Amino acid sequence: MKLMCVVALAGAALLAGCSAEPVLLNGSDQGVVVRYSQSHATAADAAAVATKYCAQYGRQAVQGDGNSMTGDTFLSFTCEKP
Repeated sequence: MKLMCVVALAGAALLAGCSAEPVLLNGSDQGVVVRYSQSHATAADAAAVATKYCAQYGRQAVQGDGNSMTGDTFLSFTCEKP
């Protein structure tokens, strides 16, 4: 019985970590594409991730086009000099 509880808790912990955070794709000092699931994050969450990413180059993230496919949203950001 204890083993079943431990397995159930471990499974719940794994599921809680799935796709909760926006994911950076195709990043460079020129820009980045951010993927996120609308059921776990918002466009503001994606913008925060892009802002942090561009800041490492001393640049600001500026949101461009977006695309929603298969339950995920893809937002592009350019990293522009201030």
